[in-house]
Amino acid sequence: MNRLGSSAGATLLGRCVAVVGTAALVALTGGWLFLGAGPRRAAVVWVALAALAGAVLAVAGYVLRVGRVTPARGYALALDAVRDPAARPDPAVPARLHGSGWTWARITALAVALGTAPVLFFSLGAGAPDRGETAGRIVGAHYVIKELPVVAVARVERAGSSPRASSEADYTVRLPSAEGGTGVPATFRAEVSRGVAEVGDTFPVAYVPGHPQWGAVGATGRSYVQAQLDGRALGRGGYLAAAVWAVLAVLMVGSATAIASLPRRARRVQGDWVALRATATGVAEHVEPPSGAGSGEGGAKSTSRYPCLTLHTGTGEVPLRLAASHRRAAPVLVGSEGWLVWDPAASQGRAAAEFLADAGWQLPGRVPAAEAARVAALPRGPVPVDPGRRVRLLELGSLWPRTVPAAVLLGTTVSVAAAGALLLPAGGGWRIWVAVAGVLAPLLVWVSTLAEADPKPEAQVSGAPTG
Repeated sequence: MNRLGSSAGATLLGRCVAVVGTAALVALTGGWLFLGAGPRRAAVVWVALAALAGAVLAVAGYVLRVGRVTPARGYALALDAVRDPAARPDPAVPARLHGSGWTWARITALAVALGTAPVLFFSLGAGAPDRGETAGRIVGAHYVIKELPVVAVARVERAGSSPRASSEADYTVRLPSAEGGTGVPATFRAEVSRGVAEVGDTFPVAYVPGHPQWGAVGATGRSYVQAQLDGRALGRGGYLAAAVWAVLAVLMVGSATAIASLPRRARRVQGDWVALRATATGVAEHVEPPSGAGSGEGGAKSTSRYPCLTLHTGTGEVPLRLAASHRRAAPVLVGSEGWLVWDPAASQGRAAAEFLADAGWQLPGRVPAAEAARVAALPRGPVPVDPGRRVRLLELGSLWPRTVPAAVLLGTTVSVAAAGALLLPAGGGWRIWVAVAGVLAPLLVWVSTLAEADPKPEAQVSGAPTG
């Protein structure tokens, strides 16, 4: 397979796996949390698991077929794939720029997956794989849900020493009997959020009229009773898991957007844009004080520091933050010459800039707000635009399927297998241990791969902060 074909295949595979794998993980978690036991939930979770397993196997098969490379080598191959060997020296700025949505999509998909996986395995480990014996008996009949008084309380387990702590206990009610009389006693176990229910308190109870011997299902709320009858895996605990999942999703998407910025649409370069001839010289830490902050101690505490690619221009050194590892990018980017352009009118905060290399590729990044404002305030002439020039978009992380270590693939395979085992309709204490293994397996093998370090470009990485 030639180099360009291999790079294009890895890029396409990476995009498909990012979309399909993350969607399958979300569908598996949502189906387990929100759907009741039955054919629909079984179809959703098993199809999602099959898609997730297919994504992992696709990456593993690709790596076995074409060979694995280090992440730094992956960056170099991505650059080779978009370099134009027929590029002319000192070209003008192309009139049209590519959009760059896939970088954000890839990083966001990874962030969402990292936030979803712990919720999934917690839900699988703690959830009931089926309705339970009593609920299964009455759910197929014409059951009713009525408020019935408690006649006995037993086997109380409190969550704490406070009398207002939550508790779990066996509650007995009397179900109406066809022969009349005082009714038939039926016992169910239920959680109470504060304290312990007493004799005389009422619970919503589901039972089948005329068949009190089938038992009853009760809880503190009608919706919780219905959740047990539907066979939702966590019952009332599902609401907490869903809330935690939502918070994690928001935090992860926000973090991904902070790294990659929002997707950019294709744009046309206008004559009033900032355009600087630039040469990539290295990587340095940029120090960016918060907007409007004073010079006091409080302002220093909230100062942000992050690495940037350093570009030498006629206005001085201009930092460009990339959605990639700057340490790995430095060896392949240092020495590249081209244009650094951005639209000052559309720049609020960090400017969405593009480095347009003379070699024919376009690298998206962001110029820190203070630097963008400083450069935009300087006198500048019209932008030299060439309507006929074309560039290719450089995504430094696009070849990630070729850089995944075998240990990470093994750990991910273990996690998928653990999820499959937890979907089986079998209960027991083993479920929580399998869930723990499903969460920790990829994490442990990932930590084990941190010792693999790419060659550090000492001569090209500057430790001096800019700003």
